[in-house]
Amino acid sequence: MINKLIKKELKFLNKKLFEYDISKPKKSVNGIVYTLYSDRLNLVEIGFAENKNILNNKLIQEKFILLDQKSGSLMELNILIETLKQLGVSLLNNKYFKYKNSYLRHLNTLGWPIGKSLYKQKLIRKKIII
Repeated sequence: MINKLIKKELKFLNKKLFEYDISKPKKSVNGIVYTLYSDRLNLVEIGFAENKNILNNKLIQEKFILLDQKSGSLMELNILIETLKQLGVSLLNNKYFKYKNSYLRHLNTLGWPIGKSLYKQKLIRKKIII
């Protein structure tokens, strides 16, 4: 009786473990990957938009500054988020983080679009304050 139960459970587990279908690759949605910056909140946002209209609406509504953008996929964003977590970057809602030069260096090293304007703005502010 117990052997039959164990065999039944093992068959069920084997079926669930090997149910993944390799023949159907998951589609990667292509669009725009971007980096935004809020001077007021000192936050950087990394994200994905399916088209330029969505990105433009986001810029208008949330009053962020677009640092840079490039064509990319949602999978790229997810991989970047996991990589940043492993590097110790604390993300808010999986897309925002406080501005730090080291975090932007990580993004630049990983090939994420960050632009050059933010780095120059911070240098100029530091020189004026000092």
